[in-house]
Amino acid sequence: MDTTDRLTVTLTTSPLEILCIAAGEIDPESSPRLEGELRAALFTCAAPTLVIELADVSFMDSSGLRLVIELHKTMRDRRGRLVLRHPSPTVSRLLEVTNLTSTLDIDE
Repeated sequence: MDTTDRLTVTLTTSPLEILCIAAGEIDPESSPRLEGELRAALFTCAAPTLVIELADVSFMDSSGLRLVIELHKTMRDRRGRLVLRHPSPTVSRLLEVTNLTSTLDIDE
C-alpha cells in the first residue's frame, strides 16, 4: 500500500492558527511526509498555535510520538503552543501509556 493511501493530511493556515487534519495511519512510512508538510507550514506561517486534529487517526506508533514531541518543543521555542485536538481512542491510549497527557495540550 502506498504511503499516500494510508495517511491524508489537510492543512489550513490563518494568522492565529495552523490547522492540520490527519486521517489514517501515522507510522515510519507516513510520518516523514506529515513532518515535512507541518515544517513547511511552520516555516511560511508565524501563527502562534499549531492544532493537529487526530480524530480520524487509526494508528500511531513511536514515529508519530517523536513528531508530536518535536513539534511541541518547536512551538514552545516559538513561544506558541501545540494542541492535539480530538485524538482517536487509539491515539488517546498511546498518549496515556507514555504519560504525555500531563505534558501536552490535548483538546478532547
